[in-house]
Amino acid sequence: MGKIDGAEVKTEKVAANPEESGTKFIEMNPCTVILGGPGAGKTTFLKYLALAYADVDVFKKAGLTRSYIPAYIHLPAMGKEDYDIFATISQPTENRTNPRAALFFKRLAESGNLVVLLDSLDEVPADNKQNIVSAILSFCQNFPKARVIVSCRTADYVQVFDRFVEVEIKKLSLIAVKSIVKEWFAKDLTRAEKLIAMLEVDRTVASLTETPLLLSLLCIQYKNDLALPKKKTELYRRCIDALLRDWDSSRNFRRDSQYSQLSDDRKEMLFEYIAGANVNGDISYEFSEPHLLSTLSDVIARYGLSANDAKGILIEIESHHGIIEKCSAETYQFSHGTMHEYFVARHLVATRKEMEVLKSHFDDDRWHNVISFMCAIINDPSPMLSFLVTQSSTKNFRNYPTFGKRLNHLLLLYRCMTMGVAICPTLRASICDHLVESQIHMIVRLREDNVTPFAARRPQGVRQSLVRYGDTRPRPTIDKLLLPHRSLMNEIFLSPLPDYVEKVLRDSSRLLIESGAARYTRIGALTCLLAPIADAKPQEFLDHMTTLSSDLLMQGNAEVVRQIVVESITVHQKVHPNLSFDSMH
Repeated sequence: MGKIDGAEVKTEKVAANPEESGTKFIEMNPCTVILGGPGAGKTTFLKYLALAYADVDVFKKAGLTRSYIPAYIHLPAMGKEDYDIFATISQPTENRTNPRAALFFKRLAESGNLVVLLDSLDEVPADNKQNIVSAILSFCQNFPKARVIVSCRTADYVQVFDRFVEVEIKKLSLIAVKSIVKEWFAKDLTRAEKLIAMLEVDRTVASLTETPLLLSLLCIQYKNDLALPKKKTELYRRCIDALLRDWDSSRNFRRDSQYSQLSDDRKEMLFEYIAGANVNGDISYEFSEPHLLSTLSDVIARYGLSANDAKGILIEIESHHGIIEKCSAETYQFSHGTMHEYFVARHLVATRKEMEVLKSHFDDDRWHNVISFMCAIINDPSPMLSFLVTQSSTKNFRNYPTFGKRLNHLLLLYRCMTMGVAICPTLRASICDHLVESQIHMIVRLREDNVTPFAARRPQGVRQSLVRYGDTRPRPTIDKLLLPHRSLMNEIFLSPLPDYVEKVLRDSSRLLIESGAARYTRIGALTCLLAPIADAKPQEFLDHMTTLSSDLLMQGNAEVVRQIVVESITVHQKVHPNLSFDSMH
């Protein structure tokens, strides 16, 4: 394994060092084909190499050791009559200077001092591609010492370059994602860390960061709006638009289709049908080629296409868009698992099965992404949300397994709300009341088992501590049962809902002035409600925590709890150094 511009690469012909950079890999192999999916960074890498060989500073930063004269050619721009790679390189310089320029490039190529970067073989029109391939092979034969690098989409590549080593750009690792995000927000590392924290918690969005193109869409959206879209379905729609239309059109290119009946909108409907057809009590993320072709045959018949066209349509979809791709010699899958779930949700809503699926699978974490997508897509998700409210109540429960499930349902309810659901203000307020009250009921109930959870804010999230009382040992399962609540607090921290935040502030002001024997239960509830909204309402959070700290200091015998509160204040001051301690006085 090696790396290309932060992304890992793999090769079947050469075993590269796992720690080796992409540029080093290129230096070791004079003839290389760079493969990857749409937006994987193939063009960016070739242009980066061209810049590195032309600029001393970039050359040093890239870790290159041997300099070459670079020649970059966008293969689709070569005219139908222009099938000579050498002429395409030398002709512009000849036109600007004199005919002897061709001799200069010839000497470079013959001596091995020329690197030719041939970009986007996959974008060459089908009726012209073989001529371009022949031109590349001819150039390599005439100038065997010249270095040649070709880029092509994996699905469009046929192994015709015998002397070449093929490497495929892998999906971005989490380390690479963090590096790219930090480069995007180089002047605002706080914002970069916030986005990284969001991606670490929200896997539905994080799965769309596996290619530089889609990660760039996320960064652009976050930079412009200081948040990810309120409706995550909007983000998915933008990503799909990028893969279906914008990515090619932004490069002044449109791939020819043999099937005029398949508009982009119909292709989206086709993706819905494929995803939905593979739901049978469970979600199947892989499908065999025969099964996929059978499914395609069923749906394209509606558009007046023959079942015999299914194979050609599958090939075209795979090579043009990268939304569906091969995962083995005999199976296919959607390029992103959550994109598959998004299309499943669209199919279920279109066929009016959302309530049936919700009631059957709300207890199964594997279905939660689909459920939250359905809530965002459907025009009126009120019945779905009301069902989850009922299932997530912590007022009355018979046993701890039921309690744990209800906390998990509470987490699912909040995630559905963060999807930007369209509901009336009354229901929105009612759900926010329920979310707050359920957490308070949870803490009151846990006190019966001599344990109270307290929360402390951290720089990028919330940490929960359990304080135990007396000699009676609490149930050993409590830690595990509270995992959904910890996830809920961090979900709120990263995606605070304004109505929920206001409800927390109102209830916290009430809890602050209450007194009685259950004061630690009250303080535990305050920390668990306030820590997740620390960045949404930084001054109010500091005011409430300062009041708590002062009260605990006067009461005595509360040093453990006070340390948790002080820890929150200390971290919060570092994150928000300009806040005032005097706003309440």
